[in-house]
Amino acid sequence: MQVNKQTVWLVTMLTLMVVLSAYYIATGPVEPAGELAKEKGNKNDQIQVDIKALDQPASTSKGKEALKGKPESDYLLAYQLQRTTLRGKMTEEYMKILSNPKSSKQQIKEAEQKVNQLTQLEKQENVLEELIRKEGYQDAVVIINDEHVDVIVQSENLSKTQAVKLISLVRQHMDVAANQISVAYVK
Repeated sequence: MQVNKQTVWLVTMLTLMVVLSAYYIATGPVEPAGELAKEKGNKNDQIQVDIKALDQPASTSKGKEALKGKPESDYLLAYQLQRTTLRGKMTEEYMKILSNPKSSKQQIKEAEQKVNQLTQLEKQENVLEELIRKEGYQDAVVIINDEHVDVIVQSENLSKTQAVKLISLVRQHMDVAANQISVAYVK
């Protein structure tokens, strides 16, 4: 029964990857949000706010041509799909370790922990995105990296006060310093 569940899960993930790959090929590569607060020197509670408008994601010229004429919400969708694709690939690698009969108990334990961590990150991102939408933003994407959190919102403009409020919201729900949170917006 366990093998059957794993097989169904693996087929589902592979199908998701195929769909996301097709979308990725159609729209071109999309880079994550710019890193606004990457300095590591100041770890206290002071917040320095630099607001960055993302007119369009950094991509190749082919990707820019594919994105022309599409609504701005597609940029956020592209960020979400990129995040999902990356997490899917990582999960697939860990699932290979879990399903490999030659894997040691330590490797299996580490792979299980990594899969659980990825699941937790996804839940945190989804919760934060929903909370940001409840704050009145049209759409939002939260990308949690190892030492950094990128928040991208869809808004006509973003004041420093709004950016600080978003940073505070992220800090309330995650154990992350303010200088490790980047906030950007697309129109």
